Amino acid sequence: MVSRYKDPTQAAHFNDQWAQALQQLNGLQLHPHTLTTDWGQTRVWIHTPQRRIYETIVLLPGFNASSLVWLVGQGINSLSKNYRLCLVDINGQPGFSEGMIPKPGTDEYGHWTRQVLKQLGISRATLIGHALGALICLKACRVSPELVKKVILVNPAGLQPLSLSIALLRYYLLALRGPSHASLQAFLREAVFSPLAPPLNPAQEKLLIDFQCYSLSSFELTPWWHQTLAKEELASVQTPLYLVLGAQDKLYPYQASLSRATQHLPSLVSVTVLPKLGHSLQGNTILFSALRSILAQGD
Repeated sequence: MVSRYKDPTQAAHFNDQWAQALQQLNGLQLHPHTLTTDWGQTRVWIHTPQRRIYETIVLLPGFNASSLVWLVGQGINSLSKNYRLCLVDINGQPGFSEGMIPKPGTDEYGHWTRQVLKQLGISRATLIGHALGALICLKACRVSPELVKKVILVNPAGLQPLSLSIALLRYYLLALRGPSHASLQAFLREAVFSPLAPPLNPAQEKLLIDFQCYSLSSFELTPWWHQTLAKEELASVQTPLYLVLGAQDKLYPYQASLSRATQHLPSLVSVTVLPKLGHSLQGNTILFSALRSILAQGD
């Protein structure tokens, strides 16, 4: 299966401009690297700290997102001094990686992650995945446990089906059928962000909306990702797992994720529930404080 931009040349120009604007707004500059996998080219954005000894963190974004969304807000900057950061654009999603999608219901995304880690020269890394990215992290643990030190799952997909109430479905359909700044802003604010969290900087929110609006109108996405992993798949993961859940997550209500994780993930080390976190991770300083605490465990 292949997802693709309708106009690749125009998309490359938009993505380049968008990536530059987001990095300038954040202040953290990353170096782009292009890898070749069995599923096409994969873009990885890398920041290396100015120190002789460091560990590597590989970060994967959620559905319909570039990995650069981790730069929204200043939270990730608190990790940049001590860790090598590798932000990976997921193949088959909008952004800089190519559109060949590993087969659903298989471990192909795990094999894709293995190829990425190997080409980055990573012998053992910590993975942090949000939503779809978290599901891919679980696949990577099944395929290459020797390459993964620990995994932090943030509001993961794969533990339960996507949940959309009638009210949220209205915002979702408005955004999908007529993507515009107004419809995307309403969807993000009502379904994705937490009303209890501080509002995003307007310039950062605009960049998020611009990316979503362009992707929904210009990227032909193959919709397969709404899968729930079987309990046998979850039970096979032996890598230390750390679960971070937002109590305000409307897309994956945390109670159901918590219940299934505690039942079927034998290597689950800890669960952190953040009262003010919604589905989105952008700009949430409390989340990155929790991530730093987890990363320090066992070091």
